[in-house]
Amino acid sequence: MSNSADAFRLTRPYATAVYRSALWQLANTLALYACTIALMFWTVTTPGIPYVATLALSLVASVGYMRLFMIGHDTSHDSFMPKKWENVVVGNLMGVLTNTPVAYWGRQHHLHHQGNGNLDKRGDGDVQMMTVEEFRTASVGQRIGYRVYRNPFFLFFVAAPVHFVVLQRYPFGHQSKALSGWRSVLGTDLGILLYYGALIAAFGWSAFLQVYVPVVWLSAAGAVWLFYVQHQYEGTYFERQSGWRYQDAALEGSSFYNIGPFLHWCCANIGYHHIHHLNPKVPNYRLPTCHAETPDLREPAYVLSLRESISTATLALWDEDRQKLVSFKEAGVTLGEPLQMPPDSILTDREVGT
Repeated sequence: MSNSADAFRLTRPYATAVYRSALWQLANTLALYACTIALMFWTVTTPGIPYVATLALSLVASVGYMRLFMIGHDTSHDSFMPKKWENVVVGNLMGVLTNTPVAYWGRQHHLHHQGNGNLDKRGDGDVQMMTVEEFRTASVGQRIGYRVYRNPFFLFFVAAPVHFVVLQRYPFGHQSKALSGWRSVLGTDLGILLYYGALIAAFGWSAFLQVYVPVVWLSAAGAVWLFYVQHQYEGTYFERQSGWRYQDAALEGSSFYNIGPFLHWCCANIGYHHIHHLNPKVPNYRLPTCHAETPDLREPAYVLSLRESISTATLALWDEDRQKLVSFKEAGVTLGEPLQMPPDSILTDREVGT
């Protein structure tokens, strides 16, 4: 591979949506999700069936939910179906089923693609990350907030469901000033109201909560974990604007999550994340073929196994000197250490009161 531009050209033959593959994936995912949700309602409304059976089924339903979310993710890139209007229709349906206003979320996600690995363009559609120096110069309150945010339990099991269930019910940031942002969010909210309202009317609040709370909770945690782990690993890529390159960020800052055929299917192939970031027009159902048939894309990718990925949960700060992601312990930082001034901040004797 002579350069990363060559890598992008290798993906072009696969960057075309295929009706047969798209419709088959959509059909089997909807069937899996609908049948499992129906079984869950049956277990909670049938006397004598322990709730543990419902919880076991929620694991299967969560797979369906995450696949639906990933299909919606593809539609935001106009890559799932061949035509744009088809992606809009499918995306809006997926948005209602997964509590995600796809057009609104997709605009944030596009900013993530445009700034992935760029230290000067963090914050849009990303898991928040500070550098070691930024943490050292932050106030105690900011450090505490960041430590809480980067705690794995809080990030995946509190922040993730709050993001999907609460924060996506109202447009924030620049999209709150645009009609398109309101239309996407409120349109999805209306769809959710009708969808959930019909289920509550049919089965009651208690059954509804017993079914949907574990499904949404597990699915939100799983979705955030997948997007987290594919950028937040020790040898990932982060550069300042002057040295940042899109293709380098895609291949070096997006991992190949090597989790085996079954789990790839469960996640709708989002594990081939380096190829997805290199060319988001490649539909998820064509990513495995692209990976298998282009050895030059496999060589530069950071391969992350399921076992290795667990350790990434403790990584929290980017060390610009060592060019790697480190834990709070490795960085040698504490909550109570004195506030340090940035290197370019020089105080005179009069300013420090001496």
